[in-house]
Amino acid sequence: MSQKFKKPPLVPQVTTLWDYPSQHYGDIVQGDANYRGATPSYIIWNLLQRYTKPGALVIDPMCGSGTTLDVARDLERRALGYDVNPTRKDIFRVDARKLPLEDEKADFVFIDPPYSTHLDYSDDPRCVGKLSARDGSYYEAMREVIGEIHRVLRPDRYMGLYVSDSFEKGKGFYPIGFELFGILKEFFTPVDIISVIRHNKTLEMGNYRRAADEGNFFLRGFNYLFIMHKAPTSSEKQKSVKKASRPEGQVKQASRHQRPNDSRPRHANVDSEHADERRKPFGDRDRKRAGENLSQHKKRPDQAQHRQKKKRFRKD
Repeated sequence: MSQKFKKPPLVPQVTTLWDYPSQHYGDIVQGDANYRGATPSYIIWNLLQRYTKPGALVIDPMCGSGTTLDVARDLERRALGYDVNPTRKDIFRVDARKLPLEDEKADFVFIDPPYSTHLDYSDDPRCVGKLSARDGSYYEAMREVIGEIHRVLRPDRYMGLYVSDSFEKGKGFYPIGFELFGILKEFFTPVDIISVIRHNKTLEMGNYRRAADEGNFFLRGFNYLFIMHKAPTSSEKQKSVKKASRPEGQVKQASRHQRPNDSRPRHANVDSEHADERRKPFGDRDRKRAGENLSQHKKRPDQAQHRQKKKRFRKD
């Protein structure tokens, strides 16, 4: 009797090589287990844990079987899913190049697009999966999709794009990841590039492995995960600069130089410096003045005695 596979606990990924031995986490399924090309749910879980907070609005413009929606709701995030071929009622039938969303509304965007003509996702002529990377039409469409993502994403927020390269026997290799990363850089600032190990069933099938060996080509063993950042607005930049100009450590350090029960900083200006000196009875300056006054005071009794002698002499 075969023992049931037990999934390891879900933990944050902290390196740029991500791996989890199951398409889904926990005791339930996120998305559809039978959907071809479904995104491993732990990837979305890690991104939302790192780059969003509860209540944030998460968008998936190519939602597929709804994995992003399920993970977002599991983490108490709001979510909207779009696709030209919706597989369930909470996914809207929309072309990712024309999202029905106002500018700068999303807190995070995740997208797992078709890898050119790798799979047949839909009969809809708008499907990007019908466009070839060979003639460049796929990249032109993806540039429009990425432009829409930039439009709906709020400033100073993040997005993630999950994709793989493509190899077609007899046609060649297409570095889709590199090409899309170049387009992403036109709109966003790169944060990091993650390599995600694929656990595709075909990788374990002997006929696929034998074909790759005999045909002298490689099976796709990993996916790219590009994490990008949208620049903040000028007002947000000014706010961050103001916060950075007065770090908490410096404020606390300055407070140590203040007198007890005195809100004014010591030696703030010349007047306060002189005031401090006047408060010091035995400072160098006071010693000098005290010495001068003492010498003058010593001379005064001699002068008084001399005057009294003069008066007596005149009387006599």
